[in-house]
Amino acid sequence: MASETAIVHIITFTGGSTDAAASNLRGYVERELARSAPKGFLSAVVLEAKDGNSTGLLSYWESFEDIDEVRDMAPWEAAMDLCEAVCDERVETAYTISGAAAAG
Repeated sequence: MASETAIVHIITFTGGSTDAAASNLRGYVERELARSAPKGFLSAVVLEAKDGNSTGLLSYWESFEDIDEVRDMAPWEAAMDLCEAVCDERVETAYTISGAAAAG
């Protein structure tokens, strides 16, 4: 990536069956993001809270537009719908990061 800025996108699911949501998110990362990375995708990890009450997807992108494009795709929508079906709440946010963290 030539730019020294990146986007960090975080989706958190809480309550309900977070283990099922984490499993679904891992499957999505392996099937959709790792095998055929969409434009602007840099990396992703599935997060699981120590207390077991939340799970999430932390991903890095080149731009907000790249995230928006993926969010309109059927696999993304299906993965998010499955997680929402087994959890009580979904929170989604994105941040711009810059400097060494974004570059490497």
